Amino acid sequence: MKLKIYSLVAAAALTITLQSGCKKDFLEKQPFNQVTADVAFTTAAGAEKLMAGAYGGMYNDYHIWDYMVNGDVMADNAYAGGDNPANIQIDLFTTNSTNGNVGRDWSGLYSNIKNANEVLENVPNIQDPALDASGRRNQILGEASTLRAYFYFHLVRLYGGVPLVLKSPTSLEEMQKSRSSVDEVYAQIIKDLEFALPNVRATAANKGIITKGIVNALLAKVYASKPNVDWTKVQQYADATINGGYSLMGSFDQLFDGAHKNNSESIWEMQYDGWGGPNGRGNWMTGVIVGTGWKRFCTPTNDLIAAFDAEGDAIRKNSSVSFKNISTEGWSDDYWTKSNYPFINKYRNDDLANSYIIRLADIKLLKAEALNELSASGWSAAAAVVNEIRRRVNLGVTPAGDQASMRLAIEKERRLELAFEGHRWFDLLRTNRAIPVMNAQKNGSGTNLNYNISAAKLLFPIPQAELDRNPNIR
Repeated sequence: MKLKIYSLVAAAALTITLQSGCKKDFLEKQPFNQVTADVAFTTAAGAEKLMAGAYGGMYNDYHIWDYMVNGDVMADNAYAGGDNPANIQIDLFTTNSTNGNVGRDWSGLYSNIKNANEVLENVPNIQDPALDASGRRNQILGEASTLRAYFYFHLVRLYGGVPLVLKSPTSLEEMQKSRSSVDEVYAQIIKDLEFALPNVRATAANKGIITKGIVNALLAKVYASKPNVDWTKVQQYADATINGGYSLMGSFDQLFDGAHKNNSESIWEMQYDGWGGPNGRGNWMTGVIVGTGWKRFCTPTNDLIAAFDAEGDAIRKNSSVSFKNISTEGWSDDYWTKSNYPFINKYRNDDLANSYIIRLADIKLLKAEALNELSASGWSAAAAVVNEIRRRVNLGVTPAGDQASMRLAIEKERRLELAFEGHRWFDLLRTNRAIPVMNAQKNGSGTNLNYNISAAKLLFPIPQAELDRNPNIR
């Protein structure tokens, strides 16, 4: 059987110039598990090769870098920093269809979807009894379905309605699909995750492999993010995740010290073994957000530092941000003095540092939201969850005493707990708080930053290369 290969965005990807500034371009590396069109897959080993390709495709610019720009720089946690014009546009809400990140993220995510679709199309046809004797065929299909759902989850939150590509296009018409509605995309995401849940393995020591905990956590996040939020489903899947054998780490800082990879709190985690490791997967993010010598990317904001200080949250502040005297450096900054300049501290372990996609504190706080929203008196039960998160970092109980104040308390807790993990912007979007929060942003001197955003600025535009290629996508 020949592997079905297609590329919805190949033409667009070739035309996108990566505006990388000083940072290293991860896409220069040859994929370690690249699949070619003339390879036949007829065995269980071939199915595993396809699945490895779907996982390996995640080690691209989007998943190891742009998710933070989109999740934290676009929000109030970080300034763009550095000299990358695409990042700066995203930071200032001046992004247009020719922005390099906008095109790169679109093509990267659709390339990921292509890889997942190739698994879903080809593995059912592999005639190897070993796949069924072990139950591995269904596991693989569940893993690929989860990945496809995850990639579409990012696309729909970034761009709104997007084309749903669920099989290899066989004609120009199929390659030039129109945009599905936001509701249709979410329906497909949920369908994929519901298929995956009974099929994937229960646990895995390597937290990069899809398990039931990951699927449950994604379902909780999806139901909290779709336009018509279903808080009952959020609580259902959050509880299923929490009861899946995970536990909070006793020390917040141990989450990021590099010595506790795949820990008890980790649900889904990007795996790095260094550029010299067996897979050659190094997390170069540490090199572009930490240290001095040239102006680094993703600079913590004055507003975030003020939020840590106002809460007396020294533990999470020190684990998340480090300050350095860089007075001897030749570059300047619009927001900070060089005598006490902040750098992100969560990715400090050179290129071996893993990064979290989902961890338990995220899901516990999502459960707190569900409890608060399901009844007017739910704030009390929500407080118990929030206080569990706060106790770990030696903070007192939340002062929130009603439903409205608990909403803001959970929002603040998520911000301080999950800073620089790519969640903040999407939290602001799903709670309809992005516009008021961003338009209230001030610099360290108290001067309004005048983002002046409206609903039209909340989503990325469709990339120009895709608009040129597909006349049906407008």
